[in-house]
Amino acid sequence: MSAIDLPPGMGLRGTALAMFRAPLNARWLARVSLIAVVVLGGITWAFVSRHPYHRHASAQVVLPVAFFMFSALGFIVRSARLEITRDGVRWGWTSLNFSQTAAHWKCAHVWSDGITLERKRGGTWFLGGRDWDRFEALVRQLRRTELPFEDHPTKAPLRARMQSYGKFLDGMLVGSIVASLGVMLWAA
Repeated sequence: MSAIDLPPGMGLRGTALAMFRAPLNARWLARVSLIAVVVLGGITWAFVSRHPYHRHASAQVVLPVAFFMFSALGFIVRSARLEITRDGVRWGWTSLNFSQTAAHWKCAHVWSDGITLERKRGGTWFLGGRDWDRFEALVRQLRRTELPFEDHPTKAPLRARMQSYGKFLDGMLVGSIVASLGVMLWAA
């Protein structure tokens, strides 16, 4: 048995102060979308296999794959977690995550509907309040890190809110379900 001494922050993940997930409704929608698109795509392929030389058969085979990719992307994004640690922020999953230490951030702008993390070398990362459950707790935990903060009583500017994937991603998932149903009916 051996022991290895590592300086703090070198090689080992720190303990998270708090962990946040997408809201339950958004995770549920991502799962339902993925299942529905797979089932509807399978039914579509079954219809196409009966008449494989129909002039629209190639589109009817390829479109379910595209809708599956949209739904899979939504499922992957909605299953990611946001962890606040003393030294920064981590986004991702258990085996694959992306970390940004507090040393990389210039300032955190807290808006009524989100948080904009501003990098020292330029660029921002917007954490939309709609994208994460317990948004007030997210703000409180982020204040425990070593970042300077600026509070703004208004909503975030449009260019920051466009980085949020909430409404667009949910619309893409619903659109994938509807479009998969349409392609299945077209193939029938």
